[in-house]
Amino acid sequence: MESYFLVIFIVLTLVFWFFLKHLYNNRYRKFIESFLNSSNSINILYSKDNITFINRIGLDFFCFNSVAEFNKTYANLSQLFLSDTDCVAKHTYGRKWLEKLKSSNGKPFKVKLFSKRDKMSYFFNINISKIKETNQYLLSFSDITKLESEKLSITKQAEYDALTKVYNRVKFNEVLNDVIYRANRYDYKFSIILLDIDHFKTINDTYGHPVGDSVLIELSRLINMDLENSDTFARWGGEEFVIITKTTENRKGSLLALKLQRLVSEYNFKKVGRVTCSFGVTEFKIGDTQSLLFERVDKALYEAKYNGRNQVVAK
Repeated sequence: MESYFLVIFIVLTLVFWFFLKHLYNNRYRKFIESFLNSSNSINILYSKDNITFINRIGLDFFCFNSVAEFNKTYANLSQLFLSDTDCVAKHTYGRKWLEKLKSSNGKPFKVKLFSKRDKMSYFFNINISKIKETNQYLLSFSDITKLESEKLSITKQAEYDALTKVYNRVKFNEVLNDVIYRANRYDYKFSIILLDIDHFKTINDTYGHPVGDSVLIELSRLINMDLENSDTFARWGGEEFVIITKTTENRKGSLLALKLQRLVSEYNFKKVGRVTCSFGVTEFKIGDTQSLLFERVDKALYEAKYNGRNQVVAK
């Protein structure tokens, strides 16, 4: 009989213990969800590749009414990650992206997300932390869009010419050093094109510097539109511009320069009419340094101007 009452006591104790634990877990969950809903960040609870909770700000950002609706639409949260510089994208770590991020020892990861609410993209830092006494992880998305915009603005000021909005000389030298390294190591072929606006001083003296600036802007846009994505275009200084173009065949650099020379000479600039340019071209040779390349291309440009301008000379 005593053993019978002992069994009943143990069973009742276990039932009571499970009841208290369930009550505690429910209250704890409601407390966590209430706390996350009061936050200004997007907060998501993740468990075994499943989203169990998204706070109100998150649901509003993704334009869903509930977590269930979200899970029906997306099998994995990473499907929403867009590709961008330094961002964790959709396919960066595959379905195991959360394991990779969890092993980062608290380091935040940057992601880019698209908001259906206002049809705009935003940048976020994801911080991951484990919820105590649960198998859930809290993903907190901190909006860093303004910070990224400011960083981009600073980068543009450092790398782009303020007037023409193409690369400046500093950025061009950086790109060229990398291209020379690849060329020497991997037999990467390329050419340098140096071009100069003919009689630019006369344009400034006749029409004024604001008109001269407008010519530089128009010329930059005209040439940039005709280049390939793999080409690098920069303002070298004053009225001089420089191009790096990959050459998969002999004389491709010269052919591109001839095409641009005709394009410019046939274009009607808004305030000054016709303008011409002189072009110097040189192909990379194994062992070339930046100074050797520019010594040759500069001689080619000088010869083009000395021979009457509005022409292409290759060295």
